[in-house]
Amino acid sequence: MKGVRVIDMTSVLSGPFCTWLLSTLGADVIKVESPGGDSARGTPPFKEEVSLYFASLNRNKRSLALDLKTEDGKAALHKLLASADVLIENMRPGVRDRLGCSDSDLKRINPALVVASISGFGQDGSLANRPAYDIVVQAMSGMMSINGPLDGEPTRVGFSVGDIAAGLFAAVGILERLYRRDAQNESTIDKLDVSMLACQWACMENAYARYLNAGIVAKPLGSRHPSATPFEVYPTADRDIVIAIGGAHDWFRLCGALNLESLAHDERFFEDSVRIAHRDSLYELLSDRLRQESSDHWIRQLTDVSIPCSRIENVETVANSEMVEEYLAFSEVEAAQHGSMRFVRSPVANPNHRETAAPKLGEHNHEILGELGYSAEQITERFTP
Repeated sequence: MKGVRVIDMTSVLSGPFCTWLLSTLGADVIKVESPGGDSARGTPPFKEEVSLYFASLNRNKRSLALDLKTEDGKAALHKLLASADVLIENMRPGVRDRLGCSDSDLKRINPALVVASISGFGQDGSLANRPAYDIVVQAMSGMMSINGPLDGEPTRVGFSVGDIAAGLFAAVGILERLYRRDAQNESTIDKLDVSMLACQWACMENAYARYLNAGIVAKPLGSRHPSATPFEVYPTADRDIVIAIGGAHDWFRLCGALNLESLAHDERFFEDSVRIAHRDSLYELLSDRLRQESSDHWIRQLTDVSIPCSRIENVETVANSEMVEEYLAFSEVEAAQHGSMRFVRSPVANPNHRETAAPKLGEHNHEILGELGYSAEQITERFTP
């Protein structure tokens, strides 16, 4: 995406996550903020007064602080949009119009601009003006109803899957529209309307496929799989592990690895569909055996015969493991005001991509406004608070 300029008029999570991903692919991302800045700048915890939440999501970006309540601010924004390839925003529907950036305004300012909007419930429809947070969308989509302990209460997924999924889908949609514009020379590109609600439905494809075509209403299963077993958490002599098999070809190897060959041809467990019906009995039998040895022992036994398995790790054990170096899990950035910081690396970035720290509010005002043709005097007179 070298040479692609993205104007980031987003805040908090869904939009900033999307634009961070685009930045790791080489886009020039300019974050346009109000004089008060993205509210995420005030989200704890902090490292030397810098929000870690904000610092993670806004790497590789340049910050332009504009007061869009003024005519000078709006004019600068319009000049910026005229120079850009992509505009992405996650404001309430209608706010963009009040900034002189309605669909018709943007066609006049820059007919080739790819425009993406992220919101809770889309730009149109009866829910469009309702406020949304991740937990609200998880509840409304049905996501919470399938997550949680076995037969337990609906539970929010342990990270902001509603926001993250919307950011991912938005990034995919932006790349597709840029491809149509540039590679296929399409002169008119439809705007991208990404709703967190629709993205959650897409993430739940299997649950809805089973209901729409077989009438099955998904419920919380804990770590279990709705149509496969063994596929859950099991105890060992020390730490819990996960075992997940894909069918009969795994079943016989699993029984051998556990020295439970007698189960391999047991009529209760011989076929995949039958094992589901006797899942609780199978769980007890496997647990009794697994408790007799350590997790290390069983991981060796199972991986030797290609059975998918793992200990249950946490962020501390993962961050201190050898695999993070091998798989380039983290990215390190340097910033004069707060030193070195480490964050999760984009899995689609070039391995040699070096990230820059999240910008201070308005850090690049002179640089960006100068690129738009404003003189140093004009910048000082018209854009300095």
